[in-house]
Amino acid sequence: MALDVKKIQSLSEQSITDLKTIEKLGDLEHLEELNGELKKVLESGELESINPMLPPYIVQIRKNIGFMIGNYRSTKTHAINRSKDLSQLNEQLSHIKR
Repeated sequence: MALDVKKIQSLSEQSITDLKTIEKLGDLEHLEELNGELKKVLESGELESINPMLPPYIVQIRKNIGFMIGNYRSTKTHAINRSKDLSQLNEQLSHIKR
């Protein structure tokens, strides 16, 4: 199988565009703010007086939101780093004469 430099470069450019889209997404600030507010209300103890089933439910929601925020940040960091990697790859491939 022959090295198809043009195809790799084209796919890399398209991939960089995809990764740039991920980079431009917001920082989930509303979810982070909600997570903070839920933490405050949990710590206040008010939920138990309203409904004793609410605190464990809110704990689970916060856990899932925290997990999602962490994954998102990781994905965004990977998108930034992989964009740089693919740009460097295309630079290297541009020197190949085929």
